[in-house]
Amino acid sequence: YKPYPSGVVLHPVTDACLALRAAPGFDVSGIAEIVVRGHPLLRQRTDRPNVSTGREAQVSAHHTVAAALIDGAAGLAQYTTARVCDPAVQALRAKVRMEEDAAMEVEGAVVSIRFADGRTVTEVVAHALGSLGRPLSDADLEHKLRTLAPLAEGCAPDALSDAEWRLEDMPDA
Repeated sequence: YKPYPSGVVLHPVTDACLALRAAPGFDVSGIAEIVVRGHPLLRQRTDRPNVSTGREAQVSAHHTVAAALIDGAAGLAQYTTARVCDPAVQALRAKVRMEEDAAMEVEGAVVSIRFADGRTVTEVVAHALGSLGRPLSDADLEHKLRTLAPLAEGCAPDALSDAEWRLEDMPDA
């Protein structure tokens, strides 16, 4: 199950960025450079620094990194055209550089941030959230349903959730 509304190869990158952003004292304003390292497929599919729409942003490592680091989130709001056009997001996107590492698995990534003061922080993700190596929990799935259900007119998340958790006990799905 996908936890983020972006290309699945970006999910370990997102996980890394959210972990880095959550560190105490993290300050996005001091970032000098961001290096995203991963399987060659990651660069081939997502090395897109100059996106202009939310749809394009869903397959851009540069946008995903910038939005996740600035917002501390990677939901639908981070993949809107308005967010893509935000000057702060655009400026941070320009600091992202991608590197290939053929030895890495496609479900992993490494994100390193070099700050203007010379410090470097790195986050390694071997398996993205939602992958077979790190599946979403029932609570994660419930949260995703409750976050997205209000977007569908007439969808009743309580009834849907209750039915979903009882599905295997129902005589007729």
